[in-house]
Amino acid sequence: MKTRNSEESGAKARDELLDAIRGLSALMVLAAHIRGFVFLDFGELTHPGPVAKAFYFGTGIHHQAVMVFFVLSGYFVGGGVLRSIQADRFAWKRYALARICRLWMALIPALVLTLVCDWVGGTLAPEAYGGGWHAQWFSGPTESSPARHDAITLLGNLAFLQTISVPVFGSNGPLWSLANEFWYYLTFPLLAVGAWNLAKSPKRRIFGLVSLLTGVSVLCWLPLPLVSKGAVWLLGVVVWLLATFADQLPARSRHLWRITGACAFVATLVLSKTDSPLGSDFAVGLAFAIWMMVLLGPWIRCSFLRPVSRFFSEISYTLYVTHFPILFLFAATQLKGSQLEFGPKGVGLFLLLFLGCILIATLLWWLFERRTNDVRKQISRLLGH
Repeated sequence: MKTRNSEESGAKARDELLDAIRGLSALMVLAAHIRGFVFLDFGELTHPGPVAKAFYFGTGIHHQAVMVFFVLSGYFVGGGVLRSIQADRFAWKRYALARICRLWMALIPALVLTLVCDWVGGTLAPEAYGGGWHAQWFSGPTESSPARHDAITLLGNLAFLQTISVPVFGSNGPLWSLANEFWYYLTFPLLAVGAWNLAKSPKRRIFGLVSLLTGVSVLCWLPLPLVSKGAVWLLGVVVWLLATFADQLPARSRHLWRITGACAFVATLVLSKTDSPLGSDFAVGLAFAIWMMVLLGPWIRCSFLRPVSRFFSEISYTLYVTHFPILFLFAATQLKGSQLEFGPKGVGLFLLLFLGCILIATLLWWLFERRTNDVRKQISRLLGH
């Protein structure tokens, strides 16, 4: 971000690399879940070689990839809120409509897909959806929390109350992070708009105080783990605020920062597999945020990277919310709890599932998510905005 104006004019060039990171993060989550269903746990392998070790590490940092998602979300969404507030044109109706359309256009089809997959799978392999194989897969429903498909759970997930008042819908465990995203989307502008208006006219100060108190009340109501991960989301906002400073550094300093930032980020990923606090969610997010500040801007051009990164970035959200019930259905009905040693047969199955989930997500994205802006505009016209 060179300036607030150049941010918009250079968005396409800058987003090329961030798109690649977002797309890669979604693919890492997908790869991790496929590996968990297809392959034996690393500790059960006999004499794993360097390729197997690299594969298991690369497919074992999916939770950390979600922390990268949070930082990117804070940068784009939180930064957009601050930009609108600074220009004194933030509008709750427009903002809420944009966020809800963005979330629901992929979530609603994902919930329907989950219901269909779980109905088929629950008929053929009810023990899996009752949590019978959780200890082996390390994911999916548990015996204490089997897959639930009742109306309350469905409506709770639509209202982003999963992990707060209801469990995730059915077998779709990755939906946990959508609750985080939604409540960050709500509380951050409440606090930011409130703080901004405290410095304005007396009438606006009252509005600002009400906004602040509402935001604080929501934070007090939310579960502590959800609130604590909001610190990772806020790191993206900090990147938005400080990116101008990073952009003013000499080219050599920025290049050195990119190298050291990449090394620090990789180090936190490695340490995330230990009990070290330097591998915590916040540490991973912080390392990525520091590195991200010098990744912004049109400093890199790659004719191959541009279309590929844009494609995977655009389908990343749909891919994230749709892949798990598909994989769980396959594992429950076809693998039936059996897992493979790392080898050619397992790798072949891994690649088939990997490509299959991408193809299904692409179709669903084409049918639904890509129409988000059109739906938002239509609703806006109906509401008379």
